[in-house]
Amino acid sequence: MLEKPLWISHRGYKENAVENTRAAFRAAVDLGFSCLETDLRLTRDKRIVLIHDPGLDRMAGVRKRVGDMTAAELAGIRLTSLHRKVGRDEGRDAFDNRLLFFEDFAAEFSGCRWVLDIKAEAGAETIRALSRWAEAEGRVEAIAKSAKILTWHPEHEVLAAERFPGIAFYARRRECWRAGFAVLSGQPRFGAIQPGKIYALTPSLLGIPLFRPSIVRRFHERRARVVAFLPPTDDLARRAAAAGFDEILTNRKKIAG
Repeated sequence: MLEKPLWISHRGYKENAVENTRAAFRAAVDLGFSCLETDLRLTRDKRIVLIHDPGLDRMAGVRKRVGDMTAAELAGIRLTSLHRKVGRDEGRDAFDNRLLFFEDFAAEFSGCRWVLDIKAEAGAETIRALSRWAEAEGRVEAIAKSAKILTWHPEHEVLAAERFPGIAFYARRRECWRAGFAVLSGQPRFGAIQPGKIYALTPSLLGIPLFRPSIVRRFHERRARVVAFLPPTDDLARRAAAAGFDEILTNRKKIAG
């Protein structure tokens, strides 16, 4: 039986770890998350690395772009965006501040479900690299069943659907806005809501609360699913769960009950 709602850790749990690192994902799993969201970018030599930004300025104070660097060069980068460190583990910092490559993430967190945000820059090449890895590992079908994908261009979604038949997709930002406005207006049929797709809803739109059962019901009536997008407080996360959201994407801990 699937968890309902499905709690998704956004780039891992980052209280004492750098986002998208092994330590952040370990912390999320330790907190009971069974689904991990991460960002995929491609290095100059076609390796998939987990990082949100196109450049290293915010994460490492380095004025270089990820796509311009090789995997070996990126492996030598130490991330500095964490404000504090805690504890020690066998003489090492308790968190790992190195960039994480996809094959290492896949090996360590194979027991989790994944949400893969395919960044727009080199998106098609990233999908092809993911497909090559999955074929080599015999995991094409497994990814199609247990992972979900967000793309930023329609053609990238088409390519991913070809490479991973049956995989679920998140609606892109404009699709979510259009669907949200249509549902609020009482005309969901004008929102082009697609069956099987997952739509992200923020806590409110134009000041109108969206974490309500009536909103969720309109998406479910069209056989679509909804994810609560980064509720900023525990109370709003509880409202999303009570409203019947299928998924909750969060930077915080799971809410019990």
